[in-house]
Amino acid sequence: MASILNSLFAGRSGLASHGLALGVIGDNIANVNTIGHKASRAEFSDLMAGRAGSVTVGVGSEVGSTTMIQEQGTLELTGRDLDVAIDGNGFFVVQDEAGAKFYTRAGNFKASTDGYLVTQDGLKVLGYPDGGSGALSPLDLSTVAQDNISTENLSITGNLDARAAAIGGVGAIPAVDVAGVGNASTTTYADLNAAAEYSTSVDVFDTLGGTHTVTVFFFRTGSNEYTARAYANSEDVDAAGTATGLPRLLSNGTSGDITLQFAGDGTRSNAPAAGTPDISLNVPWNNGSDPAATVNFDLSAFTQFSSASAMREITQDGQGVGNLTNVSIAADGTVSTILDNGQEAIIGTLALANFANPEALTRAGGQLLQKSTESGEPVLGSPNTGTFGMLASESIELSTVDVADQFVKLITLQRGFQANSRIITTVNQLLAELLQLA
Repeated sequence: MASILNSLFAGRSGLASHGLALGVIGDNIANVNTIGHKASRAEFSDLMAGRAGSVTVGVGSEVGSTTMIQEQGTLELTGRDLDVAIDGNGFFVVQDEAGAKFYTRAGNFKASTDGYLVTQDGLKVLGYPDGGSGALSPLDLSTVAQDNISTENLSITGNLDARAAAIGGVGAIPAVDVAGVGNASTTTYADLNAAAEYSTSVDVFDTLGGTHTVTVFFFRTGSNEYTARAYANSEDVDAAGTATGLPRLLSNGTSGDITLQFAGDGTRSNAPAAGTPDISLNVPWNNGSDPAATVNFDLSAFTQFSSASAMREITQDGQGVGNLTNVSIAADGTVSTILDNGQEAIIGTLALANFANPEALTRAGGQLLQKSTESGEPVLGSPNTGTFGMLASESIELSTVDVADQFVKLITLQRGFQANSRIITTVNQLLAELLQLA
């Protein structure tokens, strides 16, 4: 009689466990198109009622837990600027208004009305803002559009022709008034160009975000020696601002000369120490910006070979005043923006989190996960470093649910459910037989 009752209880627990497992399959199939969703699996275990002598009889099964299988999903290229997918380990870190942190693989972000990078449900995406303290913070896309950043450092790299004829020394360079000191000089850019071997121009920004053009001329002043001088337009630096279209020399208060001396192998022999500029020149713009502003000029990487003079690269760190036009996210998590003034600015870097046991994270809905005691504490870092995966910009990670696999499991669970129900009907018939013996 006890074994018959054990069979009845086994069938009942089997119905319950298979019913719960069917719910897991249903949840998987329902999320086949959910971005960043990870398929789950029901973990069956057997139930024991005890031991009678040498006979051990179980009383069925149960679903002890569900496992969220953390495997890589397929990446789909979307072409949308704020879509980003993780290729490898890690989770994006997001935060709600109360400050609670969640983790997600869904990188279909958007910009909120107040300018923050957020999830589709409005949770702020956390990272390391450029120029911040290094602490995890929301990434504000609008910060750059409100900043007025002047040019402080200017670097020019190129080659100066070793075959060019010398002009007869520094004294042969046409005389030009120093910026902000006088406006009597009538030397023109054409005069400077006639004496120079090469020249190049670059736009720089003052402390108010205004744009100005600085032209650097390179004069061959000796054997294996060039002298570079930087000039601004007279209307930008003259106190009266009445002379227009004429050059004015930028100076450090004593001189504006940058002497470039070269060794026999074509490299600079007098290059400054790493991190030190060749010269810091005052740029007294007359538009009301800071008159004490300076620009550090770095020409250390110049070469002198027997080939035509040419510039290889010009970089400057100013971005002026501009409004955000679009945002891009690089493989290392760098979030940058292009401003309508043509400048590129770095907003910050997306943060990733990893866990000792990511399968133990708790689902919170909305593609969000929370840490648990079994998952361990989050380890934070940047994409493409250490064990963290790299990011795929303009892409999303698709659900890992395999519909064909889920339907096969659905059939096996259906058969298991039917078999357990048959146990109960069979035991019912047996109990009926016993009642007829009474």
